[in-house]
Amino acid sequence: MGPPGPPPLHTLLGLAWALLGSVNAQRDCTGCPQLSGGLIAGLVVGDLLLTLLIALAVYCLAGKIHHLRGSAQAEVKKPPATEMESPYQELQGQRLDIYSDLKKSGANY
Repeated sequence: MGPPGPPPLHTLLGLAWALLGSVNAQRDCTGCPQLSGGLIAGLVVGDLLLTLLIALAVYCLAGKIHHLRGSAQAEVKKPPATEMESPYQELQGQRLDIYSDLKKSGANY
């Protein structure tokens, strides 16, 4: 026999049905609060409006912070940098005589 395959779909659905219970059993709740369609729609619209309000507030605050930093940097202008000598030696043309003494002594590995 080969290795066992995944369980059939009807087994998984039966397991889910047993865990979650039937829909009719959940509707028999007499003491549960009832949510109307209008209440659910109001909650969704309110949530969307609150999310947009928070996003707009973050956008405005970020713009103000960016504007303040930009104006502060514009006020504090650095004086033009004076030319300084480079601490590095400029490259010359190709000079093979620098390493000629290394070739004569041989490699000491």
